[in-house]
Amino acid sequence: MDAPVAGLVPDAHAGAHLLATPRSRGAARTPVDALARAWFVGAAWTTPPGGGGAARPMAGARFRGVVPDGVVAPGELRLAEGARVVGPFALTPPQTQALGLAGGGAEAFALHVDHPDARLAPVARTGAWADTSTGTSTGTSTGTSTGSLTDDRDGLVRAFPAGLPQGLELRVLGWAVAAARRVGGAVVADGRTVLTPDPASGVDLTLYSAHVLGPDDALGVLRTTVPGAGVVAVRPGADGLAEYVLSGETPYDGEVRLEARRVARVPLALDGLDWREHGPHAYRLTWVPTEPDELAVERPSGLHVIARSRARVLLARLAAMLQGRLAGTLVDDGGFVVRDLDLDERLSPAAAPSARFWV
Repeated sequence: MDAPVAGLVPDAHAGAHLLATPRSRGAARTPVDALARAWFVGAAWTTPPGGGGAARPMAGARFRGVVPDGVVAPGELRLAEGARVVGPFALTPPQTQALGLAGGGAEAFALHVDHPDARLAPVARTGAWADTSTGTSTGTSTGTSTGSLTDDRDGLVRAFPAGLPQGLELRVLGWAVAAARRVGGAVVADGRTVLTPDPASGVDLTLYSAHVLGPDDALGVLRTTVPGAGVVAVRPGADGLAEYVLSGETPYDGEVRLEARRVARVPLALDGLDWREHGPHAYRLTWVPTEPDELAVERPSGLHVIARSRARVLLARLAAMLQGRLAGTLVDDGGFVVRDLDLDERLSPAAAPSARFWV
């Protein structure tokens, strides 16, 4: 049963989808407007939040809905035509706990879609978020893909048993889930059902570089951590440069794949960077667990989570080696830029792989 989450935002936003983010660590490094620009072209504050930050909650019935003097009202962030984010609204410690967030302060944002499409029945849980614009998985949207849900690793099918959102509403929800995973936050679907994606569930990484690494050299990098790795396929690209797929089995945790190809478009998150910081050569590191179906479930087994935690470190090491050799910029499987501090956190995880698993 979902935790009680009434009253997180003012009544004017009751029933809206909500994105809740902690006010520390990842959220401090990646503000909500930067997260939005990774998925939506031209996302920007139309009314920025004031210098006073999020409105502080006031306790007691007689203060309900009252904003303290000197606190500027929350702002409005435009995602796309007909979609916007309103906030932040400060959360109390009990509200933060009800959402399953780590200790400390947190804030909520209301997500509004003006004219949502009719909701359809849930579809089969057979894959990942489709990104028709780049050919990659969840979150690397260029602002043109509407997205379709074919798995339930984040609980959206559970949250919408009568029918899934479609079109722009689904895209906004997909972004909110990816953003929550990135910063350790939560999503409240329709203002009532809490979704708390595990930040450790994001394993795959892609390096976008201006430099070319041939298959033999790339295989040498992969074999530093997966000694038995080999070449799966090599094919000439349109510009004469080789595209290739390398793969290797780990002793216990499944398969690691490295795919290199030249892409026509890079993820939207890279648009704000200097062109010298990335390039069209994409080196994608992917983990394939021994039971791939567990990638598509909200509550994977404990064995899967343990294997995933080791694979996450392994892929981070490979990504660091590739970046050290080729420069460029890393992007995670949510479509967000991975900075040095983010990569360091992957390389040095907490002692426990995750608290969110079931045996």
